[in-house]
Amino acid sequence: MSDKPKIVYIHGFGGSPFSQTVGFLNLYYPEYEWCALEVDHHAAASIKKINDFAKENDVFAMAGTSLGGFYVLCSDFQGPKLVINPVIEPMKSLKPAVGTVPYHARRSDGATSFKFTMQDLFEFKKFKFVVGDNVTCHHTEHDELLGEDIKRDYAKIFKNRKMCPKKTLPSHIISESYVKHEIGEWLSGITIKA
Repeated sequence: MSDKPKIVYIHGFGGSPFSQTVGFLNLYYPEYEWCALEVDHHAAASIKKINDFAKENDVFAMAGTSLGGFYVLCSDFQGPKLVINPVIEPMKSLKPAVGTVPYHARRSDGATSFKFTMQDLFEFKKFKFVVGDNVTCHHTEHDELLGEDIKRDYAKIFKNRKMCPKKTLPSHIISESYVKHEIGEWLSGITIKA
């Protein structure tokens, strides 16, 4: 059992806990135990999994990317949260994905794709989030998946936010430079407050 502070990381839509991002987190911040949970397109089950993990473990902080950011926002966890390019309107953002969706990285069950149905999409209507002072939003200057207008939405919703420069967060997908620089800055800030 590790005595390192536990940080839960939640991947995005079609993602995996075996991604390059998780590798970078472990590489640059070995002083933390990165708990990358495998979630999916079923909102209720994914949020329950996150809440159950947080209740059963001494979690220090949570971070989530894209749909993982939405799940982190909807979780019951009250500690520091970082959401990166979070999906804030899943009904709108995920509608174009209805159909067969390939996974971006290896999954624990070996699946390479999944069916995303309208029923799955409508499950997201049940979930709303509240943003408090414990939440920080990082986003890119331009998000090719969520669009330009998302910056206005983020400005309305998140008091604690940072538009990251293209050199560290060039797109919707997290880069090594972003993990190395921007996540390090966030970790320094929450460590000081803790």
